[in-house]
Order: sequence, then C-alpha cells, then structure tokens
Amino acid sequence: MSSPISVRLEDSLNEALDQYTTAKGISKAEFIRTAITEKLEDDYDITLADKVYEEWLEDDRKTISFSEMMERYG
Repeated sequence: MSSPISVRLEDSLNEALDQYTTAKGISKAEFIRTAITEKLEDDYDITLADKVYEEWLEDDRKTISFSEMMERYG
C-alpha cells in the first residue's frame, strides 16, 4: 500500500528537479522515492557501522597497518 505525500519546493529547486527527471526519463515521484530510500539506507548503514565500531573499541580490539601485516605474514 502506498500513501500520498505533499512536498513544497522552491521554484528553483522544482525547475532543477523538472530538468533532471525529464533528462533521465523518470517521474518526480520515482526520483523522490529513490532518493528517500537511498538516504534511509545510507543512514541505517552509518548507524550500524558506528554501533559495530563502538563494540569493537569496547572489546579493546586493535588493528595493524598493511606494512605491519606484511612484516608478520609476508
């Protein structure tokens, strides 16, 4: 199920959106859905990465540089 949503854009932004979607052959709705989906996924990924990194630090895990790894393991 989908729900309608209304967004007000400044004229200049709306014109830029018109030009972009026309050039790409997509609807404004499709562009907006894609942009929102990508933003939500990116924010989720960042939040998850931050959480995992915090856990990594709490476990007192260490990393080594590539050159250190090569010295140890060739």
